[in-house]
Amino acid sequence: MDFFSRGYKGLLGEKGQPQSVEDTVAKLVDRASNSTLLEDRRAAILGLKGLSREYRQEVGEKGIGALLHILNEDKADIDTTKPILEILNILCTPDREDSATDVAIKFTDEIVQNSSNINLFLDILQEYDFYVRFHDVQLLSTLLAIKPDNVQGCVLTAPMGISRLMDLLGDRREIIRNEGLLLLISLTENNADIQKIVAFENAFEKLLEIITEEDGLNGGIIVQDCLHLILNLLRYNVSNQNFFRETSCIQKIPPLLSFSAEYQHHGFELEFLTQDWHEQKIANTIVLLELIKILVVPNNMNTVTNQNVMIQCGVLKTVIEISLSSNAPSVVKSHSLYALADLIRGNQNGQEYLAKTVVPVSHPLQSSENNAKPSPFNQISIPPRPAIMSLIVVAVGAEHLENYSTRAAATYAFESYTFNNINAQLVLASTLIPPPDDNPNSEIVIAKPQSAGSLLLSALLEWEDSEADPYVVWFASVIFSHILMNNERSKEYARGIFFGNGDDNEEENLSLLHSIAGNLMLATRQNAERQNADVRVLIGYLCILCIWLWDSPISVREFLSESGHLQMLITSITQSSGVDARVQGLCAFLLGICYEFNHNIDPQITRSTLQQILLNRIGYDQFVNRITRLRESPHFKHASQYLQVVPEEVAKGLPELYFDYVFVEFFKKNYETIQRSIRDPNAKSFSGFKGSDYQGDNDSVITSYKDVIHTQEKEISQLKESIKQLEQQLESQKLSAENQLSSLNNEIDTLKKTIETKTADNVKLEKEREDLYDCIADQEASVKKYRERLIALNQEVSDIEEEDDEGEGDDDDEE
Repeated sequence: MDFFSRGYKGLLGEKGQPQSVEDTVAKLVDRASNSTLLEDRRAAILGLKGLSREYRQEVGEKGIGALLHILNEDKADIDTTKPILEILNILCTPDREDSATDVAIKFTDEIVQNSSNINLFLDILQEYDFYVRFHDVQLLSTLLAIKPDNVQGCVLTAPMGISRLMDLLGDRREIIRNEGLLLLISLTENNADIQKIVAFENAFEKLLEIITEEDGLNGGIIVQDCLHLILNLLRYNVSNQNFFRETSCIQKIPPLLSFSAEYQHHGFELEFLTQDWHEQKIANTIVLLELIKILVVPNNMNTVTNQNVMIQCGVLKTVIEISLSSNAPSVVKSHSLYALADLIRGNQNGQEYLAKTVVPVSHPLQSSENNAKPSPFNQISIPPRPAIMSLIVVAVGAEHLENYSTRAAATYAFESYTFNNINAQLVLASTLIPPPDDNPNSEIVIAKPQSAGSLLLSALLEWEDSEADPYVVWFASVIFSHILMNNERSKEYARGIFFGNGDDNEEENLSLLHSIAGNLMLATRQNAERQNADVRVLIGYLCILCIWLWDSPISVREFLSESGHLQMLITSITQSSGVDARVQGLCAFLLGICYEFNHNIDPQITRSTLQQILLNRIGYDQFVNRITRLRESPHFKHASQYLQVVPEEVAKGLPELYFDYVFVEFFKKNYETIQRSIRDPNAKSFSGFKGSDYQGDNDSVITSYKDVIHTQEKEISQLKESIKQLEQQLESQKLSAENQLSSLNNEIDTLKKTIETKTADNVKLEKEREDLYDCIADQEASVKKYRERLIALNQEVSDIEEEDDEGEGDDDDEE
C-alpha cells in the first residue's frame, strides 16, 4: 500500500496539483530508465502502458527510445518484457483516424530504421512464455504490415531469424501457432529469398502435417492459412516448385482431396457424391486447386515434369472426379475444371488419360411426393460415360445444372484437351453424326445414347431457343472450332456430314457447312427484324466459318457454291446501321478468307470476281474499317485467356464472353495477310495451302514453285561454296599470322636474353672499375703519407720519387 501511495504522490505537482500529461510521461520514462529497484521500473512501465492507448503520441515521442533500451537490457525479465511489447504494439497499430495512422507510421519508422530492434524481437521469440511470444509475434506482424520491405530485409539478414519464426509452427499452443502462421504468410509475400529459406526449413512438411492434424480439407481456417502459405512459397519460385516435387509433396495432394478412395458401387451410388460441402471446406478446396494450377502453369520449364508426376500419383484422377462426378458446388467445379485443363494442356499422357477415363453419372431428381424434402442426391440408373462427353455436356448446358462459370471452365478444359492433339481432333470429328430424331430408350436427355459429336451438333444447330441461353450455341461453336482448327482431315470429316434424306425426296441433303451458314443467315435476318437473336449466336457461327474456311480451298468452294452466303456477307458489311460492329468485322474477315483461299479456276465466283466485289461494291477503306472496329472492340481486345467468368457477371445475368482467346490470337495473326492480299491485286495468295485441297489445272502453279525451289537451291549451293572458300582463306591467313607471331615472339625472347647478358656484364665491369679507383686512391694516399714522413725526418726522397716529380714537372711544362 505504501508503494502505491509513493507512486501516486510522485505524479503530483507542487501543492498536490496533478501534473500535465507530458510531465507525467516524462517522469514515468525517467523512472523506468533510472530507478534502481526493479519494482519501481516495472511500475513506471505499467504506468506508461496505461497512458499509451489514450496518449499514444506523448508516450511514443518521449518513451519509445527508452523502452527499446530497457527491453534490450532486461529482455530476460518476463514481467518487464511483456508490458513493453504491449506498449510498442499499441503505438504502432494504425487506427481508422488518419492522424493516428500517421502516428503509427512515424513510430514504426523509428523502430525499423535500426535493424538491431528487429533482431531483438526475433531473439525474444526464444522465450517460451505465452504472453511474451504472443505479443512479440503480434508486434512483428504490425511492423510488417506497415513497413514490409524494411522488416523483410531485417529478417533476411538476421542470423537465426527465419529459423525462430519457423519454430512457431511447432508450438503446441494453437494461438501462437496460428499467429506465427499469419506472420509467415505476410513475410513471404513477394520475396523470393525468404521463400527459399522458409521452404528449406522443411516448411512444406510441417504445413502438410498441420493440415493432416486439422482433418484435411474438412478442417477450419487454419487449413486455408497453411495452404495459402504453401501458395506463397510456390508462386513464381521455380526452385521451391522443384523442391516441393523432389520431396514427394505432390504425392500428398490426392489424399487431401479424399476423392480417390476405393468407393463401393451400389447401383452407381458413390460415396463421394453425397459429401457435405460446408463453407470452409469450399474455401480450402479452392486454395488447394490453385496450388495444383501453380505447379502446372502453361509454358513453364517444369510444367511437363510436374504434369507427369501428378498423372502418376493420382492428382489428375482426383481432379477429374471432383469436376465431373461429385456433388461439389459450382465454384469448386469451376476451379477443378481449370486445374484439369492445365494438368493436360500440351501433355500427351494427360490427354490420353482423360480420353480413356469413364466417369459415373448422377442426376438429381427432386422428390415431389407430399412436398418431402429431397435427399442430397436421388440416384437414377444412368450408365457411366466418357469424361470428354461429360465435358461437352457441362459446356453446352445439356443437364441445366451448372452456371456459366462452370460451363466456361469446361469449354477451356476441352480446348486444352485438343491443344496440339491432332489425334483427339480426328477422333472427335469422327463422332460428328447427326443426332437421332427420337430415342425410345429414355425421355431423359442425358440418358439418351449419344456420341460426343451428335450432342455437339444438337447444341450447335438448335439455336431457336438462344434468346434464353445464347451460350448453348456459343460454347458449342468454340468446342467445334477447336476440333477443326489447323486440321484439314477434321474439316474433311465435317464436310462429309449431311442432313436430310434425298432418296425419299423429302428434302435435299444439306451439308453441315451449309447448315451452319443457313442458321447464320436466319439468325442475321431475325436479329435485323425483331432483335431477338443474340449477337453471341452470330459471333459463334462466324468464328466457326472463319476457322473452317481458313487454308481450306475445298471448303471455300463449297461455301461459295451457295450465292446467298456471299450476298449475306456483303449486305452485313455494307449496311450502315442495324448490324453489330463486331459482326460486320467478322463478316469482312470471312469474306477476305474466301478471297484468299479461292484458288479454283472453274467455279462461278472466281478470285478476281471476289476482288472486284471487295474493291467496288464494298471498297477497300470500308473493308479495312470494319476489321479495325472489330480489333478495337473492348470485348475483342480484353478477351479472357482462360474463358473466365467472374461471379459479378454471373450475378448480373449473361456474362461478357463474346470471343474465344484462341480465335482472337488467330485473327491478330492473319488479318494483315488478308488486307495486304486485297490491297495488292498482284499479291500471291497464302502459301500455306495443302496440295490435296486443289483440283483442276494446277500444273503451272506446281511448275512455278518447282522453278523457284530450283533457283533457291542453286543460290544456296553457290553461297555454301563461297562460304567454304572464305573459310579456307581465313584459315590460311590465320595460320600465316600465327607463324609470324611465333617468329616475332622468339626473336623478342632472344633479344631479351642478350640484353640481360650485356646488362649483367656492364654491371660487373662497372663494379671492377670502381674497385680499381678505390685501390689507386689508397695507393696515392699511402705514397703521400710516406713522403711526408720522410720529409719530416729530413730524409732525402728516392730517385724514383724525384724522377716522378721531374716527370710531372715536364708534363706540366708540356702542358
